Amino acid sequence: MTGTTKGAIWTVSKLLLAVLVMVGIAGTALLGGDVSAATTPHAGPGPAMSQDEAILNAAASQAGVPYCGSGGGINGPSNGGGCTAPGFNCMSFAQYAVYQGTGDMVPSGGGQPFPSDGEQFITNEANLMPGDALFFGSGTDVTQYVHSGIYAGNGLVWDARYTGDVVALHSISYNPPGGNGEDYPLIAGVRFWKPAATAPATPTIISNYDLVGSDGGVFAFGGAFHGSLPGLGIHVSDISGIVPSATKSGYYLVGSDGGVFSFNAPYVNSLPGIGVHVSDIVGIVPTSTGTGYFVVGRDGGVFSFNAPFEGSLPGIGVHVADVVAIAATADDKGYLLIGADGSVYAFGDAQWSGNAPAGAAAITSTGDGHGYWVVGSDGLVTNVGDAGNFGDLAVLGVPVSDIVGIVPSEDGLGYLLIGRDGGVFGFGDAGFSGSLPALGVRVSDIVGAVPA
Repeated sequence: MTGTTKGAIWTVSKLLLAVLVMVGIAGTALLGGDVSAATTPHAGPGPAMSQDEAILNAAASQAGVPYCGSGGGINGPSNGGGCTAPGFNCMSFAQYAVYQGTGDMVPSGGGQPFPSDGEQFITNEANLMPGDALFFGSGTDVTQYVHSGIYAGNGLVWDARYTGDVVALHSISYNPPGGNGEDYPLIAGVRFWKPAATAPATPTIISNYDLVGSDGGVFAFGGAFHGSLPGLGIHVSDISGIVPSATKSGYYLVGSDGGVFSFNAPYVNSLPGIGVHVSDIVGIVPTSTGTGYFVVGRDGGVFSFNAPFEGSLPGIGVHVADVVAIAATADDKGYLLIGADGSVYAFGDAQWSGNAPAGAAAITSTGDGHGYWVVGSDGLVTNVGDAGNFGDLAVLGVPVSDIVGIVPSEDGLGYLLIGRDGGVFGFGDAGFSGSLPALGVRVSDIVGAVPA
């Protein structure tokens, strides 16, 4: 499958869309639509206080509470182990603050696993932020921590260190025997809190988008239609992805064999075109210059066409078979790969900020490259770094198992979730312009979407 193609088949009449809107078809949970509830998965602070602020507020509110070896928990200080007054030990204090701010349960060490709904693990002290939970111990396994606290910023930590001490601000670097961390260095900070969603300053953006099926059929909603494979008389069943050109004036389709079809976009080459025979290609992403693209396989192999190659999983000896997508950085000097198990792999200057829950289906970066969104097949969106949380289907209780893509709005204040049946769900300021179920079109082979 190679070459530059232009043609036309599946298109949705703007007139029909206008009529549908006029008669009141505005996607439901079953058909797709605009879902704008600001729901969060944990019991946490009200809208006037962000989660990081709530963690810090909870920590500071316990200043002066004594250390108690077996005391404290998520609901506050308690008297345990013969303490003379209710208090916290070095672990229960962090558990209390994090739970009060987010509803997350911090494990008590000893190898217990941490939650996996988007927490970020920070090993570089320079990247810590106020509200992060800090874990101290020997080695690099954070689950084996022996002391914890809450980072307050400026190199200070809220914690209770030992018998006779009280909850107070201490230096993060103060680690003498019996002191902060009990002579153990910092293993990692864990960001349990999620960034507060920023309310859009403007009304909902009218979104235009194109959906693509595994046969290369393209459905255009609101934007320009640039062609499809059936429209050219090309019959395939292995299209695995679609991405916009750098200027968003066209798009690329990629097949599982690495064949690339370009529609109003610069064609460079493809795997069959260079004599490489594979059957596991799952994604493609263009360079920001519009002169090349990266292609990724299920094993994490990356092929670059007129684009800087920054490495691959096989190249570093990592053997997997579940990579589902790739996202490039804005300067084309790095990219992120995401596995179905939620593992995120960063190459070049791409910033790794944490993994996602298992069941991942797609990944997309924020405009500045300091964060990313991962969506699961169940519609759960994990926002990492500076990516905003605008809601998702899982939190709203909408039962789905076929989400295949996520398309951020141009300003980064919303996103669309795309289902295999062509259902489209808008969150934040991402507007709904129609879906296939809403038009009575029944398919089950949509593999992706692009902004148009």
